[in-house]
Amino acid sequence: MRLGEVLAAKRGERGLTIEQAATATRIRAHYLSALESDQLERLVAPVYAKGHLRTYARYLGLDPEPLVKMLRTEAQDAHRLLSISTHISRPQMVLTAPAIVAAGIVLLAGAFGGYAWRQIQVDQPSAGSSPPVQVAAATPASTPAPTPKPQTRPIVVEVRVTEEVWINVFVDGKPQYADAGKTLAAGSVVYFSGVEIKITSGKAGSTFISVDGRATGAMGTGVATRDFSSQTSP
Repeated sequence: MRLGEVLAAKRGERGLTIEQAATATRIRAHYLSALESDQLERLVAPVYAKGHLRTYARYLGLDPEPLVKMLRTEAQDAHRLLSISTHISRPQMVLTAPAIVAAGIVLLAGAFGGYAWRQIQVDQPSAGSSPPVQVAAATPASTPAPTPKPQTRPIVVEVRVTEEVWINVFVDGKPQYADAGKTLAAGSVVYFSGVEIKITSGKAGSTFISVDGRATGAMGTGVATRDFSSQTSP
């Protein structure tokens, strides 16, 4: 089975819709649809695709690593097909004997005409001739190219707690649990997706973080707040 068929079959087995899966994993529905339909070109970057795939696989109860290997294989196959389809042979110029002769005649005629023109210029009287007027061309001021802004991309952050923990989360400046936060039961796993994610934990040592499918470990000790973005993700 292909990667997309494995994901779609498992989701159907659990009786879930794309929208339900998107809400639970906080991954956009069209990204999940792209994974299930093997339309990898709809995913913005390989690292982004791997992170979404790992998160979605864990949500469906699948081992993510074999699926990541399938993703790499299918992406390489798609790249090879694209390279073959875009290869265009360039026509080669063939010089025949008549073409060479015609080119020689044109060159000789041009040389003779230039020589005759120089002789006419030399024979003309130089008295009373005024020097040529030179006009300086105005050079437009160069405008510095604008500095490109760094591109940002969304990330997926997984929060897993090993005991009852109070957390508060802001995604792109918006609170996810109002201002009071939320208490998670031991063993809970929640996901958040955005460009900038800020997490505060009342028990940082029992709060474990994964960014785009890669574990970063516990948040620290005591009460801790950490910020996550595409620039800080591994």
